[in-house]
Amino acid sequence: MLVRSRGLVFAACLLGAICGGVELAAQEAGEAGRPVPRDGVGTRLVSLASPYPVRARTFEVLFTHRFRQTIQDGDSHDLWGLDGGSDIGLGFAAGLTRRLDLELYRSSLQEEFELAGKVLVWEQAEGVPLTASLRLGLDYLRRPGADDPNRPFVQLLLSRRLAAGVHLLVSPSWVRGTPKLRNAVNVPLGITFPLPHKRLIEIEVVPKNGDLKGSVTSWNVALSSPVGGHIFELTLGNSRATTVDQALGGDFAGGFRKGDLRLGFNIVRDFYR
Repeated sequence: MLVRSRGLVFAACLLGAICGGVELAAQEAGEAGRPVPRDGVGTRLVSLASPYPVRARTFEVLFTHRFRQTIQDGDSHDLWGLDGGSDIGLGFAAGLTRRLDLELYRSSLQEEFELAGKVLVWEQAEGVPLTASLRLGLDYLRRPGADDPNRPFVQLLLSRRLAAGVHLLVSPSWVRGTPKLRNAVNVPLGITFPLPHKRLIEIEVVPKNGDLKGSVTSWNVALSSPVGGHIFELTLGNSRATTVDQALGGDFAGGFRKGDLRLGFNIVRDFYR
């Protein structure tokens, strides 16, 4: 356990050094014009990261909840799965600068921790066609018996604002280790649509992985709404995955089917200094 703890500390220090170097390079590159509005798109879309880091001098708290039982497997006696068990996630992130944040997220599934840093390289503006960030991290499974519990990952997070409230997101990603794959590459996709009162409809899709027979396309839809200083997202999807290693292979350890329907929600709160 001591060796594993030292490994996590070393990974955190290395990640900070790498992110700091990219941050300096991005600052030296300068900016072109005023960045386009984010329209309420947060640091995550539904279950996976967006290109936007936590804002400077901001501390973010994230709470995720995914019901295990599907709607179709429930009935009025258990409120269509709401009385069943759930996967709980708790995350913390700090915006160190306008371009750099550090994140720590813990999911109850397999007692998994996700440590990551996100660097905003470009932000869409006049003369800059899209927003691009680099996200590096490590998924670490503490539950005994997990194969290869240390799972580093790299993500290139891209976003293009097409109109007010309409964002197209593409996230080429690699992780060393999923429930069934040694290495996994995938390209999660996302899109948002505006609703009145600053609400958004958010759609997220992780295509099935061509390297794994039996891989399943996962999807999530969320209604995102600002409520009293919080962002509340009511989610509906077929997969409960909320970490990179559980999502990219289409082989989520909790198991899911293409036609599953599960409810969940996210609560996000930012504290400014």
